[in-house]
Amino acid sequence: MNRNDLNERIKTSNKIVIKIGSARLSGSEEEVNDFLFSLVSDIRHLRDLGKQVILVSSGAIARGRKLLSSLSNPTQAGESLPEKQALAAMGQNRLVNLYDSFFSKVNLPIAQILFGVLDMENPEGFKNLKNTFGQLLDWGILPIVNENDSVATEEVKFGDNDVLSAIVSLIVEADLLIILTGVEGFLKDGKLLPFLEEVGKSELSQAGGPSGPGTGGMYTKLKAASISSEAGIPCGIIDGNIKNCVREFIETNTLGTLVVSNGKKKNFTEEEIKSILRAKRNGGQE
Repeated sequence: MNRNDLNERIKTSNKIVIKIGSARLSGSEEEVNDFLFSLVSDIRHLRDLGKQVILVSSGAIARGRKLLSSLSNPTQAGESLPEKQALAAMGQNRLVNLYDSFFSKVNLPIAQILFGVLDMENPEGFKNLKNTFGQLLDWGILPIVNENDSVATEEVKFGDNDVLSAIVSLIVEADLLIILTGVEGFLKDGKLLPFLEEVGKSELSQAGGPSGPGTGGMYTKLKAASISSEAGIPCGIIDGNIKNCVREFIETNTLGTLVVSNGKKKNFTEEEIKSILRAKRNGGQE
């Protein structure tokens, strides 16, 4: 199998999860606005084609820091868990308001979904979460998802929103996962690797950690891609700085790195998804 074999599958994907990192939402106002104008245009186009879209967005802590620094008596927050939880509580509503201000201009109503690992461990919680996604999509609402960072502890966190986006893809039985990053894709030995059928130790050993305000880096993006691809959900890791990158990726299948190891889509059961989460929490690098 080569990347071109997947052109039609990428183009005809109906249910698409898009993950947005903190870096795309924590630059200057001009940079953030340019990114959101492009993103909103792409998603409006996808919706006009009849596709369903779910956003998984970081940025609450980054927006909280921005608010804290703008106060009349600005305070510098550190990296302790209580500080990050408080920043998330401050920034989450500002993050959603930011999205609403842009999506409302193209008549796309949004909804906020915050959840954590413990919500999924509860059978009723998992069922309710899946039902909520389904109902919102049926109504034509755009779900915007984030981990509930203001109450999550290190012991019961997904770890990063890259992995969260892969879990959301399994829950909603997505056809495609797109992870926006700040580089052109996965670089192996200094060169862009456009296609990966398997994420092995060699790839993970060359994947770096976070270089911006987020918690992930390329390592967690490859981990997320390996989770989604096990279910036959292709994952594109692409440069979010490129204008209309989502639309270009779907239409041409040329940007970034595409990861898929299973040629056929497989819908994971609730227990299989929970097993992936337990494995993530019990070992391995974040």
